[in-house]
Amino acid sequence: MRYVTCIVLLGTCVLFGGVAFGVNPVSSLPETYIGYKFGPVVPSLSVNYLNLNGSFTFSEEWSDGDSYVTRADWKAGVLTPTIGAKLLFGDSDLQPYLRISTGLPLLASLDVIVTDEDAQGFIEELIEDIKGGTKQPMIITGAAGVEFFPVERFSVGGEFLYRYATVGFFWDYYEDYGGGDWERYDVDVRTSLGGTTAGLWLNYYF
Repeated sequence: MRYVTCIVLLGTCVLFGGVAFGVNPVSSLPETYIGYKFGPVVPSLSVNYLNLNGSFTFSEEWSDGDSYVTRADWKAGVLTPTIGAKLLFGDSDLQPYLRISTGLPLLASLDVIVTDEDAQGFIEELIEDIKGGTKQPMIITGAAGVEFFPVERFSVGGEFLYRYATVGFFWDYYEDYGGGDWERYDVDVRTSLGGTTAGLWLNYYF
């Protein structure tokens, strides 16, 4: 029923015009949006998915000939709902614009497999701690660009953008050994990063 409702609402928007759709396939973080054009302003919504994977290998050798090698393979999926707006200037075939957006990344999945079976249980507990202790991250994007309209409703846009991201993580551990002996530690991590890149947009205004 929800799918039918979404199709009806989308069809209604298209019927009455004003709907905007765009895709940026060549940026460092590809994006897609759907919005509604109110004059020169285009507020928009998007949901982007990012897949991450990697591996880590640790090896150790001793003088008596013994050695130890373990490998960890990990993969994660990040889902980012985003809200934004674009402001177009002018009404010619070549229109400069500014845009800004804010996204809230959500950790959709995280899996780690290690060759050391004794460590797998600890890794699984650590994953649950990461999922529960991750502080809400945020991605803020600001961009300036130009859209070229070869035909009335379709445009090709190029832009220069700056993206800023921040995330935090808190993890605490406590163990009571009895007899008044106990152990506790807290880990509080905060990090942020920012960088510039460029994008190429394909837009269609219904």
